[in-house]
Amino acid sequence: MSSRIRPLVGSFGIPVFPEKKPVFYGHHVVDQLRMMQMQREMRDAVSTSHCSQPNNIEYDMAIEWCLLQERANKSWRMLYKQQGEQLRKLKAKLKSKT
Repeated sequence: MSSRIRPLVGSFGIPVFPEKKPVFYGHHVVDQLRMMQMQREMRDAVSTSHCSQPNNIEYDMAIEWCLLQERANKSWRMLYKQQGEQLRKLKAKLKSKT
């Protein structure tokens, strides 16, 4: 070997883990505080409805959206029907020419 190249040295080894995990004093207090806060939040929680009620703006907006959606669906159905009729007429016209 030349003086500029260093040899690579390696060995097999087994990682050593301590049997007992280190104790961090005070971590139980944090957990207890978190649990107490969660219990307080659950106790003070206000029940809300999951469905839209007719006495709020959300209900009015939903009804309006449903109406607009139905209008759009109807216009698409009419367009498809109109295009279908036009295609039938065009096919009949092309068949009569041949």
